[in-house]
Amino acid sequence: MTALNKYTILIAIALTSINGLAQSNPHLTKDLSFVQYDSSYIHFYDDSANFNHFFNKLDTLIFEGKGKINVMQIGGSHIQADIWSNRMRTNFQQLSPNLNGGRGFLFPYRLANTNNPYYYRMHSTTKWEGFRNSLLKQHATWGVSGITATTKDSATSLRFYFRGDDTPHYDFNSVKIFHNVDSTNYCIEITSDSAISINTNYEIGYTEFLFDHHLDSFNVSIYRDDTIPSQFDLYGISVDNNDAGIVYNSIGVNGASTKSYLRCELFAQHLQAIPPDLVIFCIGINDAYDPNFCEDCYEDNYDKLIKWIKSVNPNAELLFVTNNDSYYKRRYPNKRVEGARNAMIRLAKKHQ
Repeated sequence: MTALNKYTILIAIALTSINGLAQSNPHLTKDLSFVQYDSSYIHFYDDSANFNHFFNKLDTLIFEGKGKINVMQIGGSHIQADIWSNRMRTNFQQLSPNLNGGRGFLFPYRLANTNNPYYYRMHSTTKWEGFRNSLLKQHATWGVSGITATTKDSATSLRFYFRGDDTPHYDFNSVKIFHNVDSTNYCIEITSDSAISINTNYEIGYTEFLFDHHLDSFNVSIYRDDTIPSQFDLYGISVDNNDAGIVYNSIGVNGASTKSYLRCELFAQHLQAIPPDLVIFCIGINDAYDPNFCEDCYEDNYDKLIKWIKSVNPNAELLFVTNNDSYYKRRYPNKRVEGARNAMIRLAKKHQ
């Protein structure tokens, strides 16, 4: 079996496996009568060598236990809830033993007053205001997460932890807090453990705490170091370790479209901290809901996003997931999804 066939099958398994976790073989699923399995496939529109960079890294990881692979899935509400993407994360990390490379980048959505994935929480002692890139009436600075939480309180405490019996053990010895590093008079301290190193990366925009042991939770204190009024902007958090494995980062915002992510001026800047080897694009359902949907504009928006990603990692592989069937206003078949699909096929050919 060629590397292409071998790993195309593995990716397809990760994409389609729904009920496998409870079974002895984590990649077997029971047949569901309403699923058209022969309509679910990965189509390579050009030379099969296009994914070889990703497949070679996967070979090294699986057979030699070396390296780190970053996968990133980008979309709207279906990714913010992190149900589909969390199943993808689990499936990828179960392709072979010891592939759990950590949880990686995430956003504490509850701070921004919106729904949060079940399996992790971040509690705060103060109120925060949330801004989403999908709401045109809102204006803020956004990073790769597409969502920002802000506070003007002089001091706040936060606690982050994982929960749930079925949640994999995501331990970490590095915590990166992405925030407005240049325009704030706030200080950040992790109070639950002693860091051996604290470094602020002004070029990318985060403060990193390194530990000589692994954690599965932490408490952080954020406070203003003078009396001048200002605000603290939180763009996301990354919890990382040095273990070889796959890190599956999910980026999603309720209602987000392609043009929503183009509002994120710090997108490429933050992406430097989590350069993806494979990007799974799932942006399109909200574009297609727009009665003024423009197929060429949609394609152009994607082109700009791809340019940002390629500026960080020119070898990043791209996988476009076409829109599901939908109803406009829950009554009328939305025929614009076919236009979005056609644009994705053209993009797949163009970017190989």
